[in-house]
Order: sequence, then structure tokens, then C-alpha cells
Amino acid sequence: MKKPILGPCDSYQLAPFAYPWAWDMYKASRANEWTPEEIGMGGDVQHWRGDMDPKHRHMFLSVMAQLTTFDIERGDDAAETFLRIIQPAEMKQFLKRLIFEEAGHTQAYRVCIENLGIPESGPENIYDIWKHVPSMLKRIRMAQKISDDLMRLYESDPESLHFKKAFLRTAVFWFLIFEGVWFWIGLLGPVQQLARLGVMKNTAEQFIYIARDETQHIHFGVKLIREFIAQYPECADAETLEVIRTDTVQAIDLEEEFISYCLQDGPIVGYSVVDHVETAKFFANMRLRSVGISEIYPGAQHRFPWMSEQMELKKERNFFETRVTEYQAGGGLSWD
Repeated sequence: MKKPILGPCDSYQLAPFAYPWAWDMYKASRANEWTPEEIGMGGDVQHWRGDMDPKHRHMFLSVMAQLTTFDIERGDDAAETFLRIIQPAEMKQFLKRLIFEEAGHTQAYRVCIENLGIPESGPENIYDIWKHVPSMLKRIRMAQKISDDLMRLYESDPESLHFKKAFLRTAVFWFLIFEGVWFWIGLLGPVQQLARLGVMKNTAEQFIYIARDETQHIHFGVKLIREFIAQYPECADAETLEVIRTDTVQAIDLEEEFISYCLQDGPIVGYSVVDHVETAKFFANMRLRSVGISEIYPGAQHRFPWMSEQMELKKERNFFETRVTEYQAGGGLSWD
């Protein structure tokens, strides 16, 4: 009999595995080990401290400010919600790895920030930007509220159907929307286009490594949600699915508000608000379909095919130069 996701079960009993895929994903993540210091930042330093286009500079700084705050929030949330609630040991093992990786992502952003000399204190402190930009603040608060609502139920009535439905909503939001849309397009969108234009290539490469970690987080979330619905089918009722759809629409609206702020001085070559939002809708559809939820934006199109090409490579390449090296976790990209 499978260990139930919400218990009761012995969280110290690793084997026999009830969810061998969770252990396999943990091992794949371990094979995907990397450190941000492996990527030199010299080229980006020259751009940032030189005559970089002010439009590019604002967009880059905005994306960096949002992502570094997002990764801190994601790591904290995984530790304080999912790691507390989910019971099977092999699932917990992956979640511990996820939290470790989010800490590594925070370090990667820090490496970029330190090397570029972006202010970390005073009125221009990059770690405070999200507090003063409404489109960033709204996203942070949306994520906090969804988790806070879940934890109140967990602490007051963890056996209730209401709690289980809230867990499903929260899992879909964090794994499929926060990571699967917000993180995904943030890491693989605007800054990658700058790199395609020859600007900030080193940071873009850091972002690709981070996105490859996020790939495995998303796929874990898909498996988790599918298993959860199979165990607790009563949770995936019309009411809960409507809440999930409402969350998704709100998330896409906030994504549009954010990218509009990033590109407030106009589009950069090859990248516009319209194409960014259309691609975000495409990914939202894809993430929801992956767990059996009907898409919200019929006909939404992926406007940036080069995004997928980067992630589908089976070898790790310095994407903007010529050297090619083995990528340890190539198999970790094949959960499809």
C-alpha cells in the first residue's frame, strides 16, 4: 500500500519506496550539481560599467531584483509549507534538495550582483526594489497569501477536505505557476534576449543553469499533483478548479504588469510585452494540461522558440561562445 502523501506514515522510513520517481529525481538533481563561481562575469562587468543602453539596464535590473527575491521566497516556502506537510520520506528528500538548490540560486544572483557592483544598500538597494515596485510587491504578496491560507488550515484542521483542497491549490500555484510560469519566463526570457544581442551573456548563462534546476522542480510538482489527485480525487472538484483558474489569470495579469514595468521605455529588439505575455499564457496552458486541468488561454502561442532550444540541449554549452562540455544532468531533463 502506498504511503499517503499527507500521512499518516513513517517519515523516517525511506525504503521500500512508495514513490521511486521521487528518489530518482533527487538523484538526478544531485548529478546536476553546479556552482555559480564556475561562470566568469568579466564580459558582463564591462557592459554594466560601460555605456550600456539605459533601456537595457532598467530591464536587466528589474528582472534581477524580482528573481533574487522570488528565489528567497520560494526556498522559505518549500521549507515552511511543503516540507512540513508532505510525509513520505522520499518526497521529503527531494524537497530538501529543492530548498538547497533555491539557496544556490540566491547565491548565483549574489555573484552577479557583487561582480557588477549593483548597490546593496541605500535608496538603490537591489534587495529592496520589490517593496517599491507595485508589480513586484503584488506577486510576492499573492504567493505569501496562498501559503498563509494553507498553513492556517494545516494548523487548525489538517484532516478536513477544505485543507486538502487548499493543498492542491497551493501545489499548483507554487510548482506550476510560480516556478513553471513566473520563474520560467523570467529566467529564459528578457535577459536571454539581451544575451542574443550580445549583452550580459554571463548572467544569462547563470540563468540557464538555474532554469535547468527549475525544470526538475516543475516535473516533481507535476508528479506530486497527479499522485495527490489520484489519492484525493474529491479535492479536484469544480470549486477548487475554479480557484486554480482564478489564481492563474491573476498570475498572468501580474506578469503582464511586471514585464510592462521592465520594458517601460519601450521594447528591446526582438522582445515585446505582447510576445512575453503570449508566451506566459502558452506556458500556463501547458502546465495546467500536464496535471489534467483544462487550459485557460486557447490558442496561446510560444513566441520565443529559442527558449526551448536552450533547454532541450543534451550537452551543456557556453551558449554564446563555442566551447562544448558534457552536462552532467542531461538525463535530468527527460522527465517528459
